[in-house]
Amino acid sequence: MAPKQILLLLLFLGLSFIPNLKTQTITFNEKDTPFFDQKSVAYQRWLDKTGLGAALQVTKLRLKKDSTELEMLLRVNATDLDSAIALWNRCKDDYHLATGQDIEEKLFWNFSSFMEIPPAQGNVQVYVLDSDGAYIPCFYVGIWEENGSIRWDSKIRECKDKPLDIQLKPLVLTQTTRGKTTEIKKARTSEDVFNSIMAFLSGRYGAVNCHDRKPEIEEESRNETSMRVSISDLCRVVLTDEKESMWCRGVKLLGWDCNDVRRERLEFEFTYATGSDRISGKLTGKFGSGVYRPRKSGYMDMEPDFNDYLDDFHRKFQLALKAYLEKP
Repeated sequence: MAPKQILLLLLFLGLSFIPNLKTQTITFNEKDTPFFDQKSVAYQRWLDKTGLGAALQVTKLRLKKDSTELEMLLRVNATDLDSAIALWNRCKDDYHLATGQDIEEKLFWNFSSFMEIPPAQGNVQVYVLDSDGAYIPCFYVGIWEENGSIRWDSKIRECKDKPLDIQLKPLVLTQTTRGKTTEIKKARTSEDVFNSIMAFLSGRYGAVNCHDRKPEIEEESRNETSMRVSISDLCRVVLTDEKESMWCRGVKLLGWDCNDVRRERLEFEFTYATGSDRISGKLTGKFGSGVYRPRKSGYMDMEPDFNDYLDDFHRKFQLALKAYLEKP
């Protein structure tokens, strides 16, 4: 082999072991934080300038994957699921109509451009908080780059509520005057109905029925026509066939108490107007770890994995509540 050919071969072999700078992974550190924070302000100005700021707000930048990925969180400016979905869909439709592009692509490309990071080392998350500041798991949009293309995944309205629809018999009182008995229909006030519902929930689910569980019934909000209630740290109320682990059963054989079955959470929305004979609303069933007590956002929706159990509970709950409210 000629010397020139040998030199070219050695040069080729040497270059083959040099990393491709374009594929090198950057590790971010705390010194980058002020720069990212400054750029997030500029990103929000861009959202406001384009009109998207009315719907989306930058809330946080955080490092993930051992500080090799930068994640930006965008919050939808709504505190209930229906409003958030409507606002997000309107943004998507308006942007596509005006530009012919998907809003997800624009949100991501501007993010990586503003932050001056390799696209493969970033992602954007769009989420919703309820009025209590808790994450709503029924809304999620994730956007990232893969092989030069922008990809996104969305789960919107994945939480499937069970509708409540309870028809009440008219409340009839008897009155006797001068030996004559007459029946008088009495209007149920919303205050009476909501108070009765709270008494029903407290009596039925307030007692401790499993070791180490402390059911907590919270009236989250109430006005003249609606009431929201949650019950946390329940056990075998919906998931009636839940079993303890082998480890827990072994511990009990040694004489100690143990309970690691899934914890349950029920969320109710009741709607009732004074004088009406119908209660409407919705029921959401959730479950969490049996080892520790999750935060509100740590509970997962029971559907679709436990849909049969939730359907059975939903049917029995409505019948029991109806019987309680109609009792003399």
